[in-house]
Amino acid sequence: MSTMLKLLCGILSAIVVSRDVAVSSALPTCPTQPRIGLGLGGNFFKKTNATTWQECCADCAAIQACVSWTLHEPGTMENLTCGLRNVPSPQKNTTDKTKTSGIMPPPPPSPPPPTPPPPPPVPAGSQKNIVFVLTDDQDLVLGSMQALPNIKRLIGDAGANMTQFRVNTPICCPSRSTMLSGRYEHNNRVKDPTVTGCMRQNTSRATNPGFWENSVVMHLHNAGYTTGMFGKVLNVMDTYGCKSSSGMPPGLDRSLIMCTHTFFDCDWVNDTVLVHTGNNPEDYTTSVMGNASVAWIRSVLEMGKTHPPFYAWIGPHAPHLPAIPAPWYVNHPIGKNTAPRTEPWYNYSGLDHHPIVARQPILSEKDAAGIDIEYSKRLISLLSVDDLMVGVYDVLMEFNEWENTYVFFSSDHGYSLGQFRLPSHKMQVYDNNLRVPFLVKGPGISPGTFHDNIAGFVDLQATMLTLAGIDVPANNWMDGRSFAHLLVQNITPPARPWKHAHIAEYQSISNTHCEHNCGHQEDGPTNTYRSMRIINDTHNLLYAEFTDVTIAADWSFPVGGILFREYYDLNTDPYELHNHYNNAPSSLKEALHAQLDQLFHCVGSDCP
Repeated sequence: MSTMLKLLCGILSAIVVSRDVAVSSALPTCPTQPRIGLGLGGNFFKKTNATTWQECCADCAAIQACVSWTLHEPGTMENLTCGLRNVPSPQKNTTDKTKTSGIMPPPPPSPPPPTPPPPPPVPAGSQKNIVFVLTDDQDLVLGSMQALPNIKRLIGDAGANMTQFRVNTPICCPSRSTMLSGRYEHNNRVKDPTVTGCMRQNTSRATNPGFWENSVVMHLHNAGYTTGMFGKVLNVMDTYGCKSSSGMPPGLDRSLIMCTHTFFDCDWVNDTVLVHTGNNPEDYTTSVMGNASVAWIRSVLEMGKTHPPFYAWIGPHAPHLPAIPAPWYVNHPIGKNTAPRTEPWYNYSGLDHHPIVARQPILSEKDAAGIDIEYSKRLISLLSVDDLMVGVYDVLMEFNEWENTYVFFSSDHGYSLGQFRLPSHKMQVYDNNLRVPFLVKGPGISPGTFHDNIAGFVDLQATMLTLAGIDVPANNWMDGRSFAHLLVQNITPPARPWKHAHIAEYQSISNTHCEHNCGHQEDGPTNTYRSMRIINDTHNLLYAEFTDVTIAADWSFPVGGILFREYYDLNTDPYELHNHYNNAPSSLKEALHAQLDQLFHCVGSDCP
């Protein structure tokens, strides 16, 4: 062989080797086995110049839409060696040894879509501030609002009054738990009668982390709000900073929270530091939390026009027993007012009511004098709450933020001052314990409006989120619904009509039974109830069922565990004096029981 021929063969050999390497490295691996002699029907969507079945298969694998391929031996089809198909092809029964085909395996199932990230915070300046002032044990129907002229003027006259707003549980911690979580008492409670919890509510961040993680504070904070809490929040705050090891809850930017609930000589957690205030005039707790909340609001507003929106919870202890007035108000003339006695439920013997009420002895003159003293102190203690509200108003006006702020005012439940011969306290199923003041002003709310739609604290979180421009989470956590559309006209009403039934429930915190010589017993195990108030164009009803809290099996109110029932038509009996359950038609009894049972067991979107 000549030198020139050897050189030419070497060049050709190098070219072939190079081509083989290039093909094997550039084309994907063939994912299917060839089938010689297999013919497939269907048209080709692409033709390639592949000359081996490996190349033809690799050409198909490189195109996501390709589902099958066929290689024809050179010369058997004009201008075609490799054909690709993008639709499934039927197999032919005939055998053609000039063709080699392959069917691509189906692609692996797509992974589930990733969880979408939380929505980015709304830009600073576009959301509205929220202030929530919550008193402790303040009544509505017994005249307490006379001590709050500035709150009536600044919020009530400038905003909306919810005249049929009711608590869902008439005692401190369960009611406040519902406000924070948007959940009914039956979805927050402990599961064992021997576990006290926070008045039988599981609000612990350690044993029930979802309670705080789904709170209004966390939702607002995650949406860009800066948050602060001042004063009384829950009755047990061990996992919220009141035990030094628990730390400051996430989502809370500023806190001065009561660890004990007093008017002087109080323990607090100041962010993460436990502090104590004494008995000097400047230590009056309503003033301490008022000054701290105003100072924090000022610090936020001093950031300028691009400050984050803020949420402030302000919880005075007034007018809770012992309702100690501020030293500078001790002799205020409002203290000369006496408790109302003109309504027929005052000193009324409710013999057909549940046993705690039916056993009440008549109020003596000494009892009546004690009621007047408590009533006087309650009114005077509320004067400092009125001052607190003026302080909030002044700082918001100073920074031109009053019109950019929703301000809510309410109480955690009502009170008794002689109604049905109960000289004091709450915890009963009747209007004086369940109805509370509820005022709110802010952007879009018409001044001086009154709404008689029934609503409760279970609806508060959803309402605040809506007013803040935040979607209510779709995790089926909240039992309540937003009533923002009732307050602001340009908010689209939901497709579901607004509800006409309201549930109030209470698990007695007393495990002590008393049958005889009980005096003015305020609570007992059989004062455990679930109740339903229905208010619409034709009906105004109260229906209640009572059981014994010491029997765990009866916490779900099985028919055999219901010890007593009450039924009132408030259209004809507005003071709930006459229990008509025994005379009610069987069909009505069955319907009321079924509707109440549904409410009592509802969770999330199942709740009306």
